[in-house]
Amino acid sequence: MDTRISIRDLIAQRYDTLSPQLKLAADYVSENLQDVSSRSLRTVAADSSLKPPTFSRLARALGLATYEDMRELCRRDIRNRSLSFSEKARILRTGDGEDSDAGDVPFALRQAASAIENIEQLSHDLDIARLRLVADRLIASRKVFLAGSLSSAGFVQYLGYLASLAFENWRVVDNGTASLPMVVTDLSQDDAVVVILKDPYAARSVNAARFAAEAGAFVVVISNQVSCPAFQYATQRFIVPSDSPQFFSSYAATLVLIECLAGMLIRRSGPDAQARLAEVESNGHRLGEYWPVT
Repeated sequence: MDTRISIRDLIAQRYDTLSPQLKLAADYVSENLQDVSSRSLRTVAADSSLKPPTFSRLARALGLATYEDMRELCRRDIRNRSLSFSEKARILRTGDGEDSDAGDVPFALRQAASAIENIEQLSHDLDIARLRLVADRLIASRKVFLAGSLSSAGFVQYLGYLASLAFENWRVVDNGTASLPMVVTDLSQDDAVVVILKDPYAARSVNAARFAAEAGAFVVVISNQVSCPAFQYATQRFIVPSDSPQFFSSYAATLVLIECLAGMLIRRSGPDAQARLAEVESNGHRLGEYWPVT
């Protein structure tokens, strides 16, 4: 096992193989890193309404020798985060500072603070080496397809637009000529599929990941929970924080990840992609796509 892996990534990799009881334990660990790292097994078991041996079995199911190894991974994840900025954001969002009153904190500021905290967490959790690997594999792919439905649809459209400025071989599934049945029919191990989905998960997106994996394609899944059903089909996966004081999941951190990936694609691409980007921009001006600057 890669000793650099985070506990949430490890859980996401093996979540589909866990029993229902171990999934409950895994959900608790993923959502309560601080408690697992600092409190006794007996207390963690009582708070989660599970038996202590369940967490020991979870550790072994994740490929760890003991429960203490799992606790150490939780501690390391916490140490790798800078808590100062996110703690300020949390106080603003919840209004629990000494001189603050939750009722006086404007809702818009709480939403903004939540987005800031998500982005801050992403910046500390993001595995840059993995992002480089994904970028290089996408650049080398014969075709790259993007899949996302419901609330994720607009974000795959955005990533597709950014990539299409430099690459000719990127397509958004169910956008014009790239329907899911056509994409599945043409997929091979030389292709890649990027899937973005959030809870509640779109069945079409989960199926897109499954069909892509069955075809041997390189599958990247971006989601917000270790329990995402598409993770079992992923070659590479990214867990993106999405906490929000509202009824929907926030996409602020997802947007940052998309833009990081797009920028890395351009930076690591060859001269042909750079030349295409310049030509697209030039043609945009020539054809009047941009408002003229006076």
